[in-house]
Amino acid sequence: MSNGHVFVVQGRMENLDSDAVIVATDRHFSVSGHWAPTLGLPDAGFGEAVRTLQPDGWSERRWGRATATGPAEPPKPTWFVDVASSFSRSLTEYLDDVMARLRRVLAEVARLDSGQGRSHVLVSIPLLGTGHGGFGPIRGQVIDTQLRICREESAALGIDVVIVANSTSDYTALQERRRDLGFGDALLTPELRAAAERLAAVARSGELALFLGAGVSIGAGLPSWNSLLGSLAEGQDVDLTQLSSTLDRAELLRIKYGADFGAAIAAQVTHQRRYAMTHAILAALGCREVVTTNYDRLYELAAGDVQANAGVAVLPFDRAQRDRPWVLKMHGDAERPETIVLTRSDFVSYDATSRPMGSLVQSLMVTRHLLVVGASMTDDNFLRLTHEVIAFREAGSMSTEDKERPLGTVLPLRPEPAQAELWHSRFDYVPVSAAGDPEESRARSLTIFLDHIALLAAGNSHLLDERYEALLEDREADLVAKARDLHDALTSMSDRPTRWDPVVELLRSLGA
Repeated sequence: MSNGHVFVVQGRMENLDSDAVIVATDRHFSVSGHWAPTLGLPDAGFGEAVRTLQPDGWSERRWGRATATGPAEPPKPTWFVDVASSFSRSLTEYLDDVMARLRRVLAEVARLDSGQGRSHVLVSIPLLGTGHGGFGPIRGQVIDTQLRICREESAALGIDVVIVANSTSDYTALQERRRDLGFGDALLTPELRAAAERLAAVARSGELALFLGAGVSIGAGLPSWNSLLGSLAEGQDVDLTQLSSTLDRAELLRIKYGADFGAAIAAQVTHQRRYAMTHAILAALGCREVVTTNYDRLYELAAGDVQANAGVAVLPFDRAQRDRPWVLKMHGDAERPETIVLTRSDFVSYDATSRPMGSLVQSLMVTRHLLVVGASMTDDNFLRLTHEVIAFREAGSMSTEDKERPLGTVLPLRPEPAQAELWHSRFDYVPVSAAGDPEESRARSLTIFLDHIALLAAGNSHLLDERYEALLEDREADLVAKARDLHDALTSMSDRPTRWDPVVELLRSLGA
């Protein structure tokens, strides 16, 4: 088993799929009500129900696995950790005790089997003690210490740890420290590091758009196209072996299912309510335009957790808004089964019925850099749209350099030299694993590569927030203090000219 990895995402633990979760509490086992969704408990009667989960020997150890079985059993294996500070000692001394308990929990988690095709056990964990635990005044120190402990234990135990930040400031602070401490570099080749740096720079500039295929959602337990058709065939006892084309197989299934075809597909892709690590990492890149051929809503759920109250618009069903990211469901949506595109006849009629959607995809190819994830560049509609853009570029008056600028980057799980040659100067091909790598590790390699892009692309929403002062260099402290003073001076002006509004907005975006 190779070394584990420490990921960081922004999201909600109840919505992220993992093999185990760690829940924060105190020495009296007082579990905050906001943990109810993670523990699978209702808000009503939460206090009484959560008591049934108290680990054996809690008063002595103050850490342990939830003990209940039956109605109160959490949906995922769950460990509790006392993360509350004490007035009897310094915060730093008590933080050492918390991290010692965390080490013991991770050692137990490592005995689990991994799920959803993962090659390594994945445990999700919050930023410990910074909520009601009392460690807020040393938030920066908590970040440094927790990252260090997680890295040491993931390497020793061969497990993956994901720290789930529930605020943008925590997320960017964690990513800054991971950059400073060199997290993730050792697991990537020099070529992959260089590719991640290029894509991160595009993401920071706001020029990156996403094209997501079924491979993104497979990590959450949803089927590939072939698996989907196989499951549908079993439901009608249909033999598809005589048809070589995926589209023709789907056409036969439509005939067999009749009016229930769309609903049958929706049932196959809506049973999973938790998004995968890949969804969470991609959502954190902050891309404002996303195209997907997937029917599920897992990316939208992940992006909504990042966007908080704003959420994302789902096209073509919602109205696009200037200040709101959008996701274009190119092949329909499981919540609207009648819109699903899957069969030969659907693809033949696609241009006539969905030309505006195709034009939107083409505009992204012309104006953005399209990162293709979980798709194999075999979708007939996408290929037609791509070749039309290529023909448009070649017939235009733009410079040779612009004509040869890649439309985007494709991330295959393994090397595809023929495909790379076919799309040379049109799409960059960046395989995320080597030809000899084990099949079960390739999806993880993609997640680690995307994690490195997100690490490099993260902003600085915590920079002016005084809770993170421990992360500053000495020479920065004075500058940060002056920036905060400027923010306070501007916001206290009752008759502030509106020309200062962009400055206030910028300072607030940096944590003031």
